[in-house]
Amino acid sequence: MVPLEFLRAGEWAEVEQVVGDGDWVHRMAELGLRTGCKLQMLRPGSPCMLAVGATKLCLRCDDCGQVLVRPVSDRVRM
Repeated sequence: MVPLEFLRAGEWAEVEQVVGDGDWVHRMAELGLRTGCKLQMLRPGSPCMLAVGATKLCLRCDDCGQVLVRPVSDRVRM
């Protein structure tokens, strides 16, 4: 597992864990960012831009550190 902030542009990953206080974790889940979901890093940095399903999200660098992911190959991204 690596923090989300370590993904490169275009890289796909599966969310392994979202850490933080309950309200923040719940808010991320409402936006589609939850354990088991697949995402693509569109633009690294702060803020970074992610694609989660049909949704695009921007997260600050501090928030990216609270999302732990497992990079996946392009063949298993969907």
